[in-house]
Amino acid sequence: MRDDVKLCDGVVTLSPLDPAEAATTSAPGPTRPRPRRRWRAHGTGRTFAIRAGRLVGTVELRPPAAGAAHGDVDLTYALRPEARGRGFATRAVLLACDHARTEGARRAVIVTAADDPAASAVAHRAGFVRRGQISHADGAVYDWHVKDLAGTD
Repeated sequence: MRDDVKLCDGVVTLSPLDPAEAATTSAPGPTRPRPRRRWRAHGTGRTFAIRAGRLVGTVELRPPAAGAAHGDVDLTYALRPEARGRGFATRAVLLACDHARTEGARRAVIVTAADDPAASAVAHRAGFVRRGQISHADGAVYDWHVKDLAGTD
């Protein structure tokens, strides 16, 4: 896979996140942007900048947590507050899923806070199905969303 890969649907473009941009992009939630890296099944993560004329957020593909099925990929995303509610996240997730499929992933997983209906709505609009909830020892509850990437075009 080339480091200069760009993915575009006509509205949103995913491109490598420059290390200087990573320092200026604030990502709420459990993940923070990381400098660009190659992504391969069971390898390091791959962070893309989400651009809609300008940098509006990040989307990351990374190897799944322990215990996940072979071919799974975790997908996380974050948008700047001023970019929310415009469909950018859904478009970015769809592009990232297409990319993960071409790189050999069979299934994508998104985990959202159970009390964040907007994040769950993005997963739903991108074709993910809620498969259950995960409760952490600290009391936090998360929804687990899965999308089968095999056979999607």
